[in-house]
Amino acid sequence: MAQTKQLAAEALDEELNLSAVERQTEASHKGGTIWEAVRKADQAALERLLDTDHNSIYARGPVGDCPIHMLFLYGTGAHLNMARYLITRFPETVVQIYNQPEYYGEIALHIAIVNRNASIVKWLLSDEHIRPYREQQLAAAANGHFFQFGRPCYYGETPLAFACCTNQWNIAEILLKYGASMDMVDSNGNTILHLLVVHNLPQIYTKFKERWLEVHAIAISESSNVDDDKVASTKKKKVPLWKRLNKDGFTPFTLAAKLGLTDMFSFLLDERKIVQWRYGPVSCVLYPLDELELEFQQEGGNTPGALELIVQNAQVELIMHPRIIDLVDQKWERFARRIFFRRFLVTIVYLFIFLITTILNQTRIETTKGKGKKMVVTSVQYPGGIHQIVRIIGRLIVLAGAVLKGKSEIREMTNVGIRKYFQATGAAFLENCLSCSFCCGIIIVNILYLLDIQAQTIVLALVSIISWGYMLFFVMAFQLTGPFVFMIYEMFCHDVLRFCIIYMVFLAGFSQAFFVLFDNNGFDGFLVSIKQCFFGILGDFDLNHYTGTTFQYTSVLLLVIYVVVVSILLLNLLIAMMGDTYGNVIEGATQIWHLERARIVFAIENEMSTDERKLDKNKYWTNVDGQRYLQIKIPNLKCFVLSCASQISCYDELILSFLDRISNLEKLGLYLTIYVTNRFIDGNHLKKNIFSRRLELNVFAFDIRSFIVIDDHMNLPSKEDIQRTFIDFQYTKILSYVDYFLEKQLRQCHIYSYLSEMRYYQKITNHFPDGLYQYARLA
Repeated sequence: MAQTKQLAAEALDEELNLSAVERQTEASHKGGTIWEAVRKADQAALERLLDTDHNSIYARGPVGDCPIHMLFLYGTGAHLNMARYLITRFPETVVQIYNQPEYYGEIALHIAIVNRNASIVKWLLSDEHIRPYREQQLAAAANGHFFQFGRPCYYGETPLAFACCTNQWNIAEILLKYGASMDMVDSNGNTILHLLVVHNLPQIYTKFKERWLEVHAIAISESSNVDDDKVASTKKKKVPLWKRLNKDGFTPFTLAAKLGLTDMFSFLLDERKIVQWRYGPVSCVLYPLDELELEFQQEGGNTPGALELIVQNAQVELIMHPRIIDLVDQKWERFARRIFFRRFLVTIVYLFIFLITTILNQTRIETTKGKGKKMVVTSVQYPGGIHQIVRIIGRLIVLAGAVLKGKSEIREMTNVGIRKYFQATGAAFLENCLSCSFCCGIIIVNILYLLDIQAQTIVLALVSIISWGYMLFFVMAFQLTGPFVFMIYEMFCHDVLRFCIIYMVFLAGFSQAFFVLFDNNGFDGFLVSIKQCFFGILGDFDLNHYTGTTFQYTSVLLLVIYVVVVSILLLNLLIAMMGDTYGNVIEGATQIWHLERARIVFAIENEMSTDERKLDKNKYWTNVDGQRYLQIKIPNLKCFVLSCASQISCYDELILSFLDRISNLEKLGLYLTIYVTNRFIDGNHLKKNIFSRRLELNVFAFDIRSFIVIDDHMNLPSKEDIQRTFIDFQYTKILSYVDYFLEKQLRQCHIYSYLSEMRYYQKITNHFPDGLYQYARLA
């Protein structure tokens, strides 16, 4: 409800602001006003108006603007000359702000920076007439709605932040020269490094960080004449800019993980690495874990690590980063796999004990009389002796297991906090919910049993489903079955839910119609009508029942309509939706498996105490000077070419997984023929899976043919669709074409970089483009 009110308020504000902008335009066309003089850049008229009434410079427009703001917004040479005249005559205008909520706090300097006018920025800070206002200009904060997080112009409020976020280092240097603070934060607590992450500007990030280190080093050297203890204390308190937290508890690095910014995350992760040694094609690299994981330092705290954010927010592109895969692999090998399979075996044994106990609870010796439908039970006798002992022992084991598991879950809640515990996603969420439900259910069953309340049977039935549903947690860890569990979840929560909502409308309508036509009795009769309609969707209906009423023709007609709409149309629509979901999930099966395995590792780790994690057998990190690092051996290959004449069907598992291990490539060549299941290999795929994971890549040549089996339900792209995915391709000219092979029920997409260096061309068709192929030897 609160979110709805907020959206409504934002929509109203936007509508009102649009109206204000329109009124601003109208005001600028009214004759004899200062706004007309500003619009026309008529300096003579402006001077005449100011001589008549100098208070005109304080006039406010519909959006809270002053004449000086409009002069900078128009931004022509004539308008800027008028602005210089106005500021020289009335220096205080340089710090006039927009005073309405939409653009509140913006001054002329902000506008000049956004308009990329370095000369006017320098003049605003260096002119002697306005020197007293320099500090006020540099500290001005544009924090209106227009500049809030999530809006296109979220530039961080201060002029220095504006310059950096608009990728203008030349203007940033001017601002720094005149004393702009590098440590300022916006109303969200974001430093300029946070903002550069949001705007995906790694080069400016590097320059800003280097300048901050230079300024910090100079400040320390200038303080060298102060007492050494005081200097050391100051250095210790000074938190590096790249490790400072915003109001949400994120550093720039963890903010990149939270927002799923693949390029910035890769850049910041590589920036943090320390190369230990190189030997031929192999390097030994250390990656600090202080921001990847924070649980040792701040157990139970609110500061999340990058891995936790990736898992919680299902950032599948980041989970496929080679170093994140390495980290999860290390955890899996060192402790998670051992604990996982041990828990798997214990759970299997426990569930069978639970099953046997449930069977023994309902085992009895019945004496019957009669045969067939006339058979009646005359007496019931429950077995005793060993049977009862085994049953009681089984009940105690089940209860003890529930209590111990509950204790483990409580410890996990204590470690991560109740809020984070229930905000888990995927496999971790499934494990948490089922564990709590099962433990509570078993305890409730035993309480009801002691009180001899019959409701224990209902609770026990529900707990039985929950207990075996817990096995899905283990199934999700395997690449063969994990994506299918996720698929079931997606289908149930999206496809089936939408189907049920629409079906309920038809069910209610037709149930009421048949209730009226059959003249059923009361509410029980209406429930019978609902039951008949529900079974009708499965084809289980008795035609004689519908023809045996007074209004038989109407009943049969409504039945036919119901069967066509629900049994044929809606059910087939559901099947089609499930088919699309299957295709989407199976396409990203590898990413889903890696994500779910990371969630399982995370869930296991959360249940461990700090002392357990620090045991040598569970240690997956390297200690260096008291800091934890992930040590990885990675190849130093700078150039790699992969050519395969055979047709490849395991592209994700073989090719992409292999390429992820060599992320430092500068030159790459791929010459492949691939069978895919759902989508062709196109420009979007190459940008997502090749370029975004290799920031140093500058030469990429390829010739890739992808085949897909034609399915009536598929909406495959055309040649034009494929070519459009290469519009902003930065490396070379790309050619592509698409073919149908109706006899074999195949469709081919052929993409290659031009000029191609391929020597042999196979299975080319009439759609192969013309051009110069100077390296070709055989076609």
